[in-house]
Amino acid sequence: MTDTVLDVPGTARIYQEQGETVQNAVTLIPAPSKSPDDPLNWTQKRKYLMLSCLVFYTITATILSSDLYSVFDPLSASTGLSLDQLNVGTGYLYLFIGVSTLISQPASLAFGKRPTYLISAFGAALVNIWTAFAKGNSQWIASRLLLGFFISPSFTLVEVSIADVFFLHERSFPLGLYINFLFGGVSLGPILSGYIYEGLGWRAIIWLSTGLTVIMGLVLFFFLEETTFERDHTECASDSVIISSEPLDAEQDEGDPKNPDKADRTTTSVEQEASQSRPVEGMAITDATPFTPSPWPGPRFWKFMKPHRYALGIMVRGIAQPLMLYRLPLIWWSGLMYATYQICFNLIAAISSGILAAPPYNFSTSAVGLTFLAPFLSAIPGAVYGGYITDKFVLRQAKKHHGITEAEHKLKLYIIPAVLCPIGLLMMGLGPYYGAHWIVYVLGCAIVNLIGPLATILTVSYVFDCYHPIRPKNEHGVQACAQDMAPYLLSTILLAMVFTFGFNYVITPWCFGWGLRNFAISSALIITVINATVLAVLKFGKRLRRIGEHGYRKSIDW
Repeated sequence: MTDTVLDVPGTARIYQEQGETVQNAVTLIPAPSKSPDDPLNWTQKRKYLMLSCLVFYTITATILSSDLYSVFDPLSASTGLSLDQLNVGTGYLYLFIGVSTLISQPASLAFGKRPTYLISAFGAALVNIWTAFAKGNSQWIASRLLLGFFISPSFTLVEVSIADVFFLHERSFPLGLYINFLFGGVSLGPILSGYIYEGLGWRAIIWLSTGLTVIMGLVLFFFLEETTFERDHTECASDSVIISSEPLDAEQDEGDPKNPDKADRTTTSVEQEASQSRPVEGMAITDATPFTPSPWPGPRFWKFMKPHRYALGIMVRGIAQPLMLYRLPLIWWSGLMYATYQICFNLIAAISSGILAAPPYNFSTSAVGLTFLAPFLSAIPGAVYGGYITDKFVLRQAKKHHGITEAEHKLKLYIIPAVLCPIGLLMMGLGPYYGAHWIVYVLGCAIVNLIGPLATILTVSYVFDCYHPIRPKNEHGVQACAQDMAPYLLSTILLAMVFTFGFNYVITPWCFGWGLRNFAISSALIITVINATVLAVLKFGKRLRRIGEHGYRKSIDW
């Protein structure tokens, strides 16, 4: 099969093909440069040290955003704020997470990702201290807005940092780890805070989470490296580079000129053969290609990136470009899907205290917090194994399609959330309505949070696959730099957080005002309809990618 089909962003060749045979080798996308400072050239240990720092940052940021969920009832009694006001404040938190990405994301490229993470950590710690002294609804909302501003990188910048250091075919697993703690941290906060409240009061929750945030900031200061690298996309170490996934048999290879993976093959012959074939957007590495991964050089806490020469242009485009991309239907669809499963977890956090602390369950605050252990544990297989399964599924689909992967291939896995999520929502609503054992409600929460991370992985990786490969005309100007900050992801997250913000206004009347039975049935129907839109994307997604490419290029070439 020729590569004439590789003319649409999101369609790529990750297996080479000889005749009718698909080779068991993976093309590296994107192509790494020859520089040892290129994060793509780091050793796996160095990459996973960076990932560990970002995971610690993510789980701490999500704990800050959720540590008061399980104490909403006593918090309401202590502060005089109604449950509805507390939920609306949470809505403002997520709204400002989305809006603030228009500032934090371009700032990370203009001034460095490492300082952005550090400002996020220590700024969030200061705002969290203020929360302990906030009085009245206006100060509660103001504290939520500022907290959303400082923790906004945890929702967008981490994905870009992962794309900085991991190749396309290995990206879903680290993305799964990240999303595991994005969902898991939101569950872990209420688990811990329930016990802290009963022993020390609700303000102690804030002091302890602030201390954790400061520790996290110090860890980032000493161990997190800068991943921003100005890679020249017009050049790479080779036009086509392959990682062989099968061991070589020296006896069979010796003297066999037909074997493409011959052990004594020279770099010159590799480059000559590559130059004779059609270049692909990737790089292949054979056993003979000189390639030495860069090990971790040790703590270099004094190393900061200098302000980018296009800093002002990047900041301007960071605000304008994501808004310009709303002309693309796939951006709206990705934002809707991301919001749907963010809302599903927000639903768990918003109604658990009101359901379990009331008759017939009459749970204590610590017991309500302990029920969040179920969604916390269920998020682990959903995210970690979900990312692993996604990577393997994409490779398997590519082998079935002559070595070519389509962005829509992974969306076939949406069958899992499409089946399980309505079941979980029905258990969460009908269980309490009919007075069933509390385990029915808790298992429903676990099911919803099991498939939420998987759905988020599929959505984020899909929008990355669709638009990350598109490069502007000027590869040496501010346009290329602005594309590196992933404006498509900002558009998706901003849209998702606006949806989430609006939903927080209706959680309380929908669930408690309309009745749990009506809530359960209507939510299951709504989620089923939303999941059914995946069928349309599977059928028309590539056509929409082809049609939308011109509009996307027009936005990033501005």
